[in-house]
Amino acid sequence: MRRRWGGRQDVRVFAMALAVAAGCGDSGGDDAAEGASGASTDCVSDLAFFQREVSGPITEKKCFACHNAQGSARNSKFVLAPPGQTDYLRLNFEKLKDIASYEKDGVSILLLKPTAEVAHGGGEQIARDSDDFAALEGLIARFKQPVTCNSDPGAGLLAKVRQLDLPATLRRAGLQLVGKLPTSAELEQVSQGGVPAFDTVLEAYMADEAFYAALQVWFNDQLLTNKYLGGDNATNLLDEERYPNRRYYRDLPEDSEEGRLARRYANDSVAREPLALITHVVRENRSFQEILTADYILVNPFSARVYGVDVAFENPLDPNEWREAKLPGYPHAGLLTSPMFLNRYPTTDTNVNRHRSRIVQKLFLATDVLKLADRPVDPTKIKDHNPTMNNPECSVCHAKVDPIAGAFMNWDAQGRYDPREGGWIESMRPPGYGEQTVPADEWPRSTQWLAKQIVADRLFAVSAVSAVYQGLVGRPPLENPTDDTAPGYAALVEFVALEQAFLGEVTDAFIASGYKLKSIVPLIVRSPFFRAYGAQDLTEDEAAILGPLGTMKLLTPEQLDAKLKAVFGIPWQRAASEPNQLLARDQYLFFYGGIDSDQVTRRITEPNGIMANIGLRLANEMACLVTAQDFSKPLEDRSLFPHVDFGYAPEDPNGFEVPEAVDSIKKNIRYLHFRILGEVLPPGDPEIDRTYQLFVETWREIQAGARNHQLSLDLPGLCQARRDWETGEDYPSERLIEKDTRFTIRAWMAVIAYLTADWRFLYQQ
Repeated sequence: MRRRWGGRQDVRVFAMALAVAAGCGDSGGDDAAEGASGASTDCVSDLAFFQREVSGPITEKKCFACHNAQGSARNSKFVLAPPGQTDYLRLNFEKLKDIASYEKDGVSILLLKPTAEVAHGGGEQIARDSDDFAALEGLIARFKQPVTCNSDPGAGLLAKVRQLDLPATLRRAGLQLVGKLPTSAELEQVSQGGVPAFDTVLEAYMADEAFYAALQVWFNDQLLTNKYLGGDNATNLLDEERYPNRRYYRDLPEDSEEGRLARRYANDSVAREPLALITHVVRENRSFQEILTADYILVNPFSARVYGVDVAFENPLDPNEWREAKLPGYPHAGLLTSPMFLNRYPTTDTNVNRHRSRIVQKLFLATDVLKLADRPVDPTKIKDHNPTMNNPECSVCHAKVDPIAGAFMNWDAQGRYDPREGGWIESMRPPGYGEQTVPADEWPRSTQWLAKQIVADRLFAVSAVSAVYQGLVGRPPLENPTDDTAPGYAALVEFVALEQAFLGEVTDAFIASGYKLKSIVPLIVRSPFFRAYGAQDLTEDEAAILGPLGTMKLLTPEQLDAKLKAVFGIPWQRAASEPNQLLARDQYLFFYGGIDSDQVTRRITEPNGIMANIGLRLANEMACLVTAQDFSKPLEDRSLFPHVDFGYAPEDPNGFEVPEAVDSIKKNIRYLHFRILGEVLPPGDPEIDRTYQLFVETWREIQAGARNHQLSLDLPGLCQARRDWETGEDYPSERLIEKDTRFTIRAWMAVIAYLTADWRFLYQQ
């Protein structure tokens, strides 16, 4: 069976981005790395030359540590945009072009400075006889005589990519965004109406509550504030003096509905507030900047009582009813002043908000400040007085970190608003943002001031685009490589250029939309970065370049759970009252790569042996749970077996084929291939015949076992249709299915397990 997880085809093969040609991975070694530039050797544009020969190995690796907006060379003419910032390659290319125009005795400063032939604060960084020097010479020559290519090789390369058609794209988008399969009407609408119809259906998906649940998963992977779900984990963090009702639910009668619901929802309502704010802003179609500039906190009926605020609710027991509220004497700045955010990223007397500053820049400014320095700092060699201010190895990071840290000066380790007496620490840089300082009259509201500076920075838009891109594609944008000796270096450089150009366009559109987050989704979903599933007529070098484009990523536990419910109607759960096998922390959540936002904060994205076996168990148990249950429904209500009944056997008692039954069985198999795998197979396709053979062989084995009294006609208890999955109520006698008298129930179970174990069911594809 060609599709069984862990079977004849290794699952890791399917995890590759595009299985299109030999040498797509590291197997090409250095030859592949050198040859990967072959896709554009006929004409290497000036920007491509800069990216491949200069940006990674020189400007990012040797210059950026000092020549950045907060570095020791920040006041020079040579200030670089940070790696990862959308369009940073073009910005830095233009910066070097400007610097190269300055000369001394006919020699460009771009050659004299790094070789220390003229005064250079960083000393010699490049030797004259090095490859780096030759690369700079080549770039300067191109500045003087630009190379113009007649076409964009990147665009031509993307044109070779095979993409899902719009109906198939809608299926994938529906599963990821709302955990639902498109209806027949939606598929027909998109098939006939093209992109405008596709966008209309997608817009409807983004109005579904399930979309906001998906958003919360995406952004919790960034914020990790779900750490505080359960027990009193969130309410215990609140100051009892300021919030005397923080655990009010403990005083309510346990046997009352209010008490029961309050115990269930009060703590988690406080814990979910940061994510609720994000979805609130998106649901109201407001500028996404409001997640930081909001002058309110979101509360529902339960958290409102925790905080002691008076807010009117339509249903005082509905945990999904959120309202804007203001805490007295509390200068709100969206997520930046959320009690959960401030506690998730605390401070200490020695750290003085630097940790918060680093996280703010990572989450909202697409900048990892730990990557600003090009090498680890040796503390034994630091002799300067106040090195964070005066030592270049320290100041490269601290010049960027400390002003933002100062803007959090009014918030203590427990996330309480507690303005410092005497202002900020004199030995640190003044509170501010970049070169701007917080005005003295804004000090009590310094975090609100900071929020306005952050959201005005293009990097804020970049961070939002990156978060949605990662949520949809399954990985963050790749960074420009800096090790030009690594295998595949040139190919990766080419791909990063393609990806950065695309994300730059999305960021521009996001800003132009007024920072409406929903505007990002269709652009990414309709792109090759979401829809690619293969390529044609690629050279080995082109295949290497397009390697990271693949979107076939292992589904997270949450995504797989949503897919199970969309396809089968229930999750991997023996009954509604039983634990969810995929999502329960004491079941398979962590083994299948999930996180708890506390001790486990990084998802496993590459399958291992344990995960492979979990996939097989899931397939077998789901087949057991759903097969007889679906057959017990009237034909018109079935989602899995609309074309057969369980009495349809492929052969009569004499072993002769029953043509009508066979045709119906194959028709239903074709239907299952589409429902479970999204695979549109024409009648008579070999895949249908292969699956049919599995059905027939299983049916014969069960029949033989029953006749030899080696196999009971009774179905295993979990595989029987005896009671309603949701309510637990027993079925009437006419709906009971407890035995497999025609030997077909277990044959169909084998088919369901076979298709569910297919790698394409367990992956984004």
